[in-house]
Amino acid sequence: MKNIINYIKNILLGYLIFTTFIYAQLSMPRISPAAKVSQTIGLSRIDIEYSRPSVKGREIWGKLVPWGLAQNSIGTQTEIPWRVGANENTTISFMHDAFINGEKIYAGKYGFHIIPKQDEDWIIIFSKDNSSWGSFFYDQKNDALRINVKPKEDAFVEWLEFSFDEITENSCVVELNWEKIEISFVVQFDVHKIVIDSLKQQLKGLLGFNWQSWNQAAAYCLQINDYLDLAEDWCKTSINLNENANNRNLLGYISFAQGKKDEAVKIFEENTIKFSNNWNVYDSFGEILNKIGDKSLAKRNYEKALQLAPKAQKARIEAIINSL
Repeated sequence: MKNIINYIKNILLGYLIFTTFIYAQLSMPRISPAAKVSQTIGLSRIDIEYSRPSVKGREIWGKLVPWGLAQNSIGTQTEIPWRVGANENTTISFMHDAFINGEKIYAGKYGFHIIPKQDEDWIIIFSKDNSSWGSFFYDQKNDALRINVKPKEDAFVEWLEFSFDEITENSCVVELNWEKIEISFVVQFDVHKIVIDSLKQQLKGLLGFNWQSWNQAAAYCLQINDYLDLAEDWCKTSINLNENANNRNLLGYISFAQGKKDEAVKIFEENTIKFSNNWNVYDSFGEILNKIGDKSLAKRNYEKALQLAPKAQKARIEAIINSL
């Protein structure tokens, strides 16, 4: 019995070794090399992973890449999606929820397909199935979003290429170029909401023990002139941790931005008493007084600021005094 067991083991081991040699593959260069491009917008990032085929003198559109509609045997049109590249599924990832040509798409990684059409708008598909091989196993039921785009003729590009253009603080244009065709779409993020959500989480950690962190978060809200009630709360938390001219001044600016002008004037006036040796509290009080039209009192505060200000600030303050 023992000999029989050993014999079976040897047969199985031999089979395992044989199949390993048969099915193992060496790592070799791909004809269509892999590529990855990324773009950061605010705190968000877009990643595109794909393989880059080349033209090689071939006719691409309508030939190598067939037009995306065909008639089956019963005369019904069937969609033929293209994987937008070679080899595995081309994928596009969004770190946060985004809008594509104004249509919402949730954060995640998507399979990227195109249905090219002759003399018509093309269809771009973002599929929740991001791991299939190419478009061979594409199933419309997995679509997360479809958009229509108009292809346009552009300069010749030998190797299929994704790129980013027209970058702003909250958006960019994603472009695909191959042969003489370009297609593009706009990706936009709600950057301010994403930043605010991130700040809320960060302030729950170790950074929440520092007055500077709360002050910096409140200053961001003032900078974008939004979430001002939240900015006021954050600024007051900063003051409770360590009251100083910096966060008290910021509270005055936030109150003014909220439309509470009398309260803002009171805060700035109190700051000149509490922090009488700080040139910036007089400079800020002068700025607010000038905005509400009290030029006489504004001038007096600017003059006090000029006395205390560092050399780098004096020319600016003198110019303001001369203009009052």
